Amino acid sequence: MHSLSTRLCEWALNLCGICLLLIAFVIGAGVLMHLMGMSQLVAFETPYWLLGSSITFNSLMGLQILLFTFAMMLAAAPVMWLDRHVRVDVLHARLSSRSRNLIELIGHLLLGIPFFTLLLLPAYRFAERAYVTGELSTDGGLTDIYIIKAALPVGVALFLAVLVLIVVMRIWYWATGRQTHA
Repeated sequence: MHSLSTRLCEWALNLCGICLLLIAFVIGAGVLMHLMGMSQLVAFETPYWLLGSSITFNSLMGLQILLFTFAMMLAAAPVMWLDRHVRVDVLHARLSSRSRNLIELIGHLLLGIPFFTLLLLPAYRFAERAYVTGELSTDGGLTDIYIIKAALPVGVALFLAVLVLIVVMRIWYWATGRQTHA
């Protein structure tokens, strides 16, 4: 189970890395369009999902935002699950494993879970409102803004699920005296 979750997290992080790499290509295309004085790269006879009827400089800007949002929001949960997040190691390293687990358990219970629980509903409503109203870019950018906004509740829900799972595992390990990877 643990190796499956690790592989799944690594796969998700690799996908996020690909999104970041694609941003470089999108930026390059935007720079080339700007240097050539082009505002529209391609026009379509029939509109396409997300792009509309053309690929413009503004739609490339929106695509950068989309890729970056996906990369950041979808990477948070796997990073937390794999314990690769940033912490203040000056104090952390001096504590026993049991003390580190207790501090992280209390932090997740008192700060992490309540914060992300309170954030989940507004994040969902934020994306839902964009979908229901058919929000689109007003300057010739992407046509389906809800896709970008949907990354927020998905990322928050995944992060919250990981926090709850970590808390359950830490309580179990702490109660049974087993050691975790922390």
